[in-house]
Amino acid sequence: MRKLIYIYIAAFSLVFSSCNDFLETSSDSKMTDETIYTSVYYSESAVKGIYDRIADAQMYAQRLSINWSTNNDIEFVGADEASYNQNTNRGVSNYYATAGNSTLIWTRIYQMIERSNLVIQGIENSPLMLGTDKEKAAMKTLLGEAKTLRAMGYYELVKHWGDVPFKTEPTKNDLSNVYLPKTDRDSICEFLITELLSIEKDVPWVGESAGSVSYSSAERISKGFVKGLIARIALTRGGYSLRDKPGYPTERRSDYLEYYKIAHTQCQEIISGGKYRLKSNYVDIWKDVCALKTDGVNGENLYEVALGLSQSGEIGYSIGVRFYTNTKYGYGNNSNVVNTSAYYYYSFEPQDPRRDATIATVAYSNASGDQKEVFQSNPLSYNFAKWDQRWMAENTKWLDQNKDANGKWGYGVNWINMRYADVLLMFAETENELNGPTDAAKNALKEVRARAFAGTKDESKNVADYVNNLSSKELFFNALINERAWEFGGEAIRKFDLIRWNQLEKKILDQRSAFQAMIDGGTARIFDKEYTSIPQNLYYKYKADRENIDKDSTSYYAVNTELEALDDNQLKARGYTKVKWMSGFSDENKRSYKERIQLFSSGLFKDNNGVCANRYLYPIHSSVIGDYQGIVTNSYGY
Repeated sequence: MRKLIYIYIAAFSLVFSSCNDFLETSSDSKMTDETIYTSVYYSESAVKGIYDRIADAQMYAQRLSINWSTNNDIEFVGADEASYNQNTNRGVSNYYATAGNSTLIWTRIYQMIERSNLVIQGIENSPLMLGTDKEKAAMKTLLGEAKTLRAMGYYELVKHWGDVPFKTEPTKNDLSNVYLPKTDRDSICEFLITELLSIEKDVPWVGESAGSVSYSSAERISKGFVKGLIARIALTRGGYSLRDKPGYPTERRSDYLEYYKIAHTQCQEIISGGKYRLKSNYVDIWKDVCALKTDGVNGENLYEVALGLSQSGEIGYSIGVRFYTNTKYGYGNNSNVVNTSAYYYYSFEPQDPRRDATIATVAYSNASGDQKEVFQSNPLSYNFAKWDQRWMAENTKWLDQNKDANGKWGYGVNWINMRYADVLLMFAETENELNGPTDAAKNALKEVRARAFAGTKDESKNVADYVNNLSSKELFFNALINERAWEFGGEAIRKFDLIRWNQLEKKILDQRSAFQAMIDGGTARIFDKEYTSIPQNLYYKYKADRENIDKDSTSYYAVNTELEALDDNQLKARGYTKVKWMSGFSDENKRSYKERIQLFSSGLFKDNNGVCANRYLYPIHSSVIGDYQGIVTNSYGY
């Protein structure tokens, strides 16, 4: 489908003109009314034109997937005392946003919504809605698809800005419906949930068709994702949010359980639908998406944002294993944005394969262009391993283009918007909230953990015993907080989970406290674990290929007394390199690391922003404020 998107955009350039202002989308009405929506084929093409907008850099190709999803306790944008509050993506990530920060313009989201409104109106007014059964089925599913895309746009606006202008019709020629006041985010969520519930019956499951419209892969929205999106929006509506009222408190409405019920039902129906399953090996999720292989029936991914090779996408460039330019894999992702830390590394069970599939403790190559892995000894500069150029290079077209590149280009790696594992864990969460840790809740959690620990030592201990011991609602909920961190690291989920649970500030403070204890050699409490002793030195060596580091050669958990007794020459003779670690760092490194961890996310806290606690919402850009001439203003002290 990713190729088709660009074909349709070219074919329908007369239908959707380019937009300079975020609500200045126009169309050739004759083309729309008399040609487009009297044909199922052209109507489908118009819907696919909406997908172009969500593949834009200001949406899922970069901003929504990468820049706007940090910071939290496991994902952050690295910074120091000179850069943490810059008027750039770095400052935004650390919650030092300003109304003049150009990286916060919401233009493309509203363009996508406007395009959706045009298509929705066109389909609703189409004579084909009263045509043959086959035509009606096709047009109804296209209408559902367009409404789901619109819901995605408004959901992202609510998550990042809170209350926003809201309209569900195309812009009128006299602009009478353009400059609208902000609508409460709860009302927006309620509208989206109601609308999606009304159309999900008309959208087929993946692998099925409606009339002549086919849904063969995860690159197109199908029933499973519609239901999953309803669940996500319902949990957001039922969760905590920073409120635009005196003191700017973080609150949730008293009727929140009603929305947990909606999410529970939708997740249960996805599970019983039987169209999705977990991939047998966690790392295969990332190998496949990096190699540009798309999921379909019986896959794990409910929806992947289609990003075109050489066209769009910073997935693997701005997030992923750090690659420097080298002759084997080509141009490096030296703009790597999202980092993680040793704190997150130590949160995992050592036997959990998701740890090494998620966290890259090595980079590839260095400034000299060596073709080998390089050990990362900075505990605040780990990267996310889920996106790896070595897997991307399995696609020869990708590799050829990367070798020829001398600047940033479109990697084309799809952004996975929702996975079946998320559905299972949302179901477990809502079941626990409504009924406690029942067998149904436990079985959903077990399914996720069983895939993670399959074939490992103590598998039963880490799956059945672990889950069965979660005997109370509180214990089960806390386990889910941790499980979602282990399962979804780097996937733009953690920040918004913590927000809706009202846990964002707490978890960041937990991270700071534990990291400082690790540096000082004290007792570090990390998730459900407690570390009283972490090695002061680490040792590593290369495999026989002299290119890849042998991960089994390094112990992060226990002192290697045998290697500790050797001098540098003896270590070299055995092929080992020694690096300082945690409490073994130099005094200067300790000072720097402890200072930086305090700067990460510091703008979130009232002591630093001077206004309110938990200030995660973004300010509306000054250009929008100017256009609205006082109808829309900023809040939260911006």
